[in-house]
Amino acid sequence: MKQRYLELKDDEYIYEKAVLECFQGKWKRNDILCFIEKYAGIPRHELFIEELDTIEDKDGNDIHGTVKLEAVVSCGLALEEAVDCILNGHPEDVDIEPPRIRKRPDGMTGKTRDIALLCVMHQLIEHTTFNLLQPFLKAKLYPTQHASIPGHGQTRLKDQVHKYLRSEKLNINYYCKTDMEHAYQSMKYSKIIELMKEDIPNAKHIFKLLEFLGEFAPDGHLIIGGYLDAWLFNYAMSKIIDYVYTLGQTRRGKFTRYAIRVVTFMDDMLILGNSVKGIKTILRNMEEYARDKLQLNMRVETGIVKLMSIEEERARRNNKGSARGCPAIDMAGYRICRSHVMIRRRIFLRTRRQFLRAWHEITEKGTISIQRARKIISYNGFLKQSDSQKFIDKYHVNQIMMIARQVVGFHAYIANMKRLEKLYDIRERTVKYKTKLSSNRKSSGWPTKNCHF
Repeated sequence: MKQRYLELKDDEYIYEKAVLECFQGKWKRNDILCFIEKYAGIPRHELFIEELDTIEDKDGNDIHGTVKLEAVVSCGLALEEAVDCILNGHPEDVDIEPPRIRKRPDGMTGKTRDIALLCVMHQLIEHTTFNLLQPFLKAKLYPTQHASIPGHGQTRLKDQVHKYLRSEKLNINYYCKTDMEHAYQSMKYSKIIELMKEDIPNAKHIFKLLEFLGEFAPDGHLIIGGYLDAWLFNYAMSKIIDYVYTLGQTRRGKFTRYAIRVVTFMDDMLILGNSVKGIKTILRNMEEYARDKLQLNMRVETGIVKLMSIEEERARRNNKGSARGCPAIDMAGYRICRSHVMIRRRIFLRTRRQFLRAWHEITEKGTISIQRARKIISYNGFLKQSDSQKFIDKYHVNQIMMIARQVVGFHAYIANMKRLEKLYDIRERTVKYKTKLSSNRKSSGWPTKNCHF
């Protein structure tokens, strides 16, 4: 049997990889810089000066990145020491802070969620655990699972479901959408470890790391905002998909599944089938399985809905008012039918409101604010990925989008110029400090004032 996980000795650069993945796009953040100063002993002004030298060397004649490389290696050694303490039974020696929970509204649904702020060492341990589990998770997760998986976002889910609905071979006639109540709060680390012990019983080093992370998680459940936690929850949902695909009937020696396709978007699950009886059987058994096996409470959101054919949907377009509507799958911000794709109603209303206000600002002032421009650009994906050509023409979307990009680009240029000024100032003060140090042979300490970003 193929081993679907990694040992720590299988990759000699596993800690450095975890540091690079965790620090990617975060090198300017204060918590990352403080962590580097503490564990690598590299003052942040050296990173800033290297960044400035890289910007000035447009031809790439010199070698850059040595300071960052030194920081990655040093932080990797600190991470290795922390992992060794956990595996050797001394977790109290690990320098880690408990997660800080803050209330934050969800931009898509408007719900207030408890988002965890994790310290850097906590993030590094999660990235290390993920690297050890990566072959296992990739083998277990389904192509129809989306959210928090690279390349599996809202657009891919929309395209995938739309393709399934239009396929005559699949013959999908009914759908049902379910949801797991308080999914992250209900899924415990202990349950994840129990499931993994059935699949990879010999991965004791991974179980110790997961137990350590579970001790710091609030009430021992998965954390909203954790990198590893999203993968672990998708792994738990894959167990439900496994079970759903085992439900079916056998006729003349041939087994036929009740569920033709099962698509998930984190805790939302879409069941596609061709019989009401089959989907009812799935819902009844899946609810019991999720409650007994995973301690998750399933909730049916839509009931069993019959889909129209493409011809029926197109014929309805000639009607007026509510008679134009047809059954649609509301998932990941889109409403998906066989013949077309629409935007979810509340997202459409927010989008329309922003474009109306933006057009009013342009006619009055000739431009729009940076806040409005960023909101406008954030809705561009929904318009491009749906059948919204009439909306685009009516509300001047292309003209407003062009102005929004120009506004965002201009403010990005201004912010870049301000940062360059600060970097030049830091380099100049560094040169003066080293000159004074060499002449006096005494140090009064690095002038850190105004060096934080």
